[in-house]
Amino acid sequence: MNSALLKRLRQFAASRHNQRKAPFFVVEGLRCCQEALARRPQWVEAVLLADDIAETPNGLEFAESSRQAGIAPDCISANEFAQLAMTEGPQGMLCVMRKPETTTPTCLDPTCTLILDQVREPGNVGTILRTAWSIGLSQVWFTEGSADPWSPKVVRSGMGAQFAINVHSFPDLSNAVRHFHELGGERVWCAMMQSPVTIFSNDFTPSGSALILGNEGHGISQPELGKAVTIPMPGQAESLNVAQAATLLLYEALRRHPNGDISP
Repeated sequence: MNSALLKRLRQFAASRHNQRKAPFFVVEGLRCCQEALARRPQWVEAVLLADDIAETPNGLEFAESSRQAGIAPDCISANEFAQLAMTEGPQGMLCVMRKPETTTPTCLDPTCTLILDQVREPGNVGTILRTAWSIGLSQVWFTEGSADPWSPKVVRSGMGAQFAINVHSFPDLSNAVRHFHELGGERVWCAMMQSPVTIFSNDFTPSGSALILGNEGHGISQPELGKAVTIPMPGQAESLNVAQAATLLLYEALRRHPNGDISP
């Protein structure tokens, strides 16, 4: 095992600052690692396997997935692995992945274009990415100030979504909306607390539009860039979690899309 890589991984595990600045990210656990190996083998720098699980069914399955991706796993001691893991009760398997180059979108999803504007909670971001993957989106756009989509918590919450869809970053919301229009997009919807238009209104036309979800505490940074749409809440709850709101908006967009019939 490369001692320099182990040192880099220990530094990575030590702080969020190191994780954001590092040119790589870490994937843990059998299912998430399998998604990474199957979908993005070209990003993989190393595959690590703890010696105490190497001969277990999960360990053998992981090693086989690694070999099928053309990467031989490195077996390290359980104590060494514990120093690198960032989960409680680690499964003993880990992939080190190169962060992909930042790219500019060249097309739009027909269902909708999802833009996350300074959504900061890693669990929310990972859950939203997984929901976007579940409805068939090919991409999600982020503005500066959002949680790092390659941070350990976002990767865990996304459960492989980052390897199935493309992630694009913009310096701010105005740049993202401008690019959306340059690609031919027209309608922009901003998820807001109050609006005469709800997700169930005939006036809500999500197909081919941009859907913007804002920061957990402050909302959308520039709501004037789009038209407000709200999720009706006849109960007494003050608000919905942003990941819950994203799920409702995205599945309503899917339901309304001409090719997205999800009726029984």
